[in-house]
Amino acid sequence: MNPAQRARILRALEALRVQRAILLERLEEIAENLRRLPIGSRGRRELLEARVSIREALRLNRIAVRNLRRALQ
Repeated sequence: MNPAQRARILRALEALRVQRAILLERLEEIAENLRRLPIGSRGRRELLEARVSIREALRLNRIAVRNLRRALQ
């Protein structure tokens, strides 16, 4: 692997770390908002759907980080 490829992978890993931090922050905000909304409300359902989506994004983020770290080895 040449230095340019290595640098590109390291930049991608940093971007994924930033993305993960943002997603985790959003997940906390959703949890906080869920406490305020009544069960069965439309807003609550939308937040629950967003939470599922964010959890899936975090799962894919972990896979991407793992694959990039393997590429560096």
